[in-house]
Amino acid sequence: MHLEEGFFGAMRRSSVLVNRRKERLQYYLTMLALTAPGAAIVWFVFHSVYESLSISEKAIGYVDPMTQMGITLGYWVMIGGTVILAGTAGWSAIQLVRLLIAPRR
Repeated sequence: MHLEEGFFGAMRRSSVLVNRRKERLQYYLTMLALTAPGAAIVWFVFHSVYESLSISEKAIGYVDPMTQMGITLGYWVMIGGTVILAGTAGWSAIQLVRLLIAPRR
């Protein structure tokens, strides 16, 4: 092994790890910043639509099958979208914490 390979190779590997760490931090922060508010937005938008349609259904006393299917599908999309986005936000938060508490190499 040459001196140049040993010293500069180690320096290059070290800087690559630092850059990857920064990139991963940015990646998880971005993912968390987008999915956490996204989960809340999905929940509030679909919940307000679901609530509004439910109030209309109670006021009229009945609802046609097409509207009922819309209410049901909207409810499942609300739950599914919120769970997926919140799960992604939670996973990225865990990965971010793990990356922050991990010793630097």
